Amino acid sequence: MDEAKTQAAAATRTTAGPTADGTRAAGTAPAAGTGTGIAAGEEAAASAQGPTGGPEPARPTAAARAGEDNGPWREATGVPDVKAATFGDLGAALAAGWSDFLAAPLFGIGVGLVYAVFGWLLLAVAESATLDGLTFPLFGGFVMVAPFAATILYEISRRRSIDLSFSLSDAWAIIGGTARRSLMILGLVLVLWLGIWSRAAVFIYAIYYGFDAPPFLEMLPDLVTTERGLLFLFWGHVVGAGFAAVAYCMSALSFPFLLDRDADIATAIITSFKAVLASPVVMLSWAAIIGIVMAIAAVPAFLGFLVALPLFGHATWHLYRRLVLT
Repeated sequence: MDEAKTQAAAATRTTAGPTADGTRAAGTAPAAGTGTGIAAGEEAAASAQGPTGGPEPARPTAAARAGEDNGPWREATGVPDVKAATFGDLGAALAAGWSDFLAAPLFGIGVGLVYAVFGWLLLAVAESATLDGLTFPLFGGFVMVAPFAATILYEISRRRSIDLSFSLSDAWAIIGGTARRSLMILGLVLVLWLGIWSRAAVFIYAIYYGFDAPPFLEMLPDLVTTERGLLFLFWGHVVGAGFAAVAYCMSALSFPFLLDRDADIATAIITSFKAVLASPVVMLSWAAIIGIVMAIAAVPAFLGFLVALPLFGHATWHLYRRLVLT
């Protein structure tokens, strides 16, 4: 009899309400009249379960991204897997990028114009400092910082991909907090890398021509007809290719990665390197396409950047989404 009373008391306790952590023991039924407290506990417990039954990590809210209705960040869980790129991915990314540009042409043209002005200033500095012979490495570094300049374009493409409206204030307000700091720091890293690259170019230039070399057009015959000129071209291209390769691997997908995910700079850079090394032929072809088109765009007083930069900026976002797995 005493044993039966003990079992009945235990059953009464298990149906009395939620436990201290807000959830009820598995397999028990709610007692009548316990109200909504148990239901809330059940919902909290259910929402904490992932699709496989394990705990699901919390995701940052839109408010945490310094804006409303901006879509949550993707949770960062380490370096993600990447898919090997194909030439079909490049074509699809370019097509989607062109569509984004046509959907918001004023944004793209505005970003391209700012980038063109930066190019004019860089060219003026090179000419005033009699660095004509460094025009090529300076232009190469100039192209390498384009991924940072295109940040606003990634945001426009991101918002379009999840059917969110966008405006100039939206495009900047969303990049708040940690994301903004990370993007700025990564941009600074690229600028510093460009500075080191230019110093290395000056050093090679000085070895073969000193600091009082003639203007580039006057020294052009010497470059292609003398041993000194050929050695200068050889080492200049070898060193420049090394700097350009590191800059490209570092920035190919890292900026859209930081914009899309709650991640640190190291994870973004490693992921970008991983994507390039997973399909080096395709990704280096992508770099060559960008370099050639940007060089052509620079010919008409950098005005071609008004179209070329937004096209490749939007396309880079779509290439990132195709290659970096969620």
